[in-house]
This record gives sequence, C-alpha cells and structure tokens, in this order.
Amino acid sequence: MNKPKTKLIHKLKNKFRLVIINDATFEEKVSFSLTPMNVFIGFSSFLVFFASIIIVLIVFTPAREFIPGYSDPDHKKELSNLVFKTDSLDKALKQKDAYYKNLLQIVADSSITE
Repeated sequence: MNKPKTKLIHKLKNKFRLVIINDATFEEKVSFSLTPMNVFIGFSSFLVFFASIIIVLIVFTPAREFIPGYSDPDHKKELSNLVFKTDSLDKALKQKDAYYKNLLQIVADSSITE
C-alpha cells in the first residue's frame, strides 16, 4: 500500500517517445525521445528567445513610441525648450506686473498729495 516517493528530479528524467504517424498508411514519419526536463528547457528557451526578439524590435524600431513613457528624443528636447520659454515668460510677466503695480501706487500717491 505504501508506494515509495520518487523525487521530482527522477520524474523529470523519465523518457517518453513522441511518434508522428501518417494516419492513412500508419507509416512512422518522425520519432522523438523526450524527457519532461528536455521539454521544459526547450519551452523555456523558446520563451526567452521570443521575449528577446520582441524587446529588440521594440528598442531598435519606432514601435517604442507607442509605449507610454518612451518618446522621440526630438520631442523631449522641444518640450524642455518650451518649458524654459514658459518659465522665462512667467518671470517677465511677474516683473511687468510688479512694475505696473508700483506705477499705479506712485500715481495714486501723487494724486492724494495734490
């Protein structure tokens, strides 16, 4: 009743045969001797290869612009220039506003004294 427990590594090393047969003639076309570990390693290698191909395509093609956070370097440069100009205009506007307030205060003080 008590079955001895087999370790996972022993289960992964069991050999299985994959045979592809022509259904009409029962002719064996291809035969593979596989282990679950080989299948796992092959599938993992395929996923890593596929992921690396996708990453290379995204990094070295214009497709990266469709991903949020990535943009064209020219757009980044233009954006930084626009931010700089906006800050300069904001500073100039505050200076002119302060100048006009002082001017209005001087005119108001001079009209009170008369």
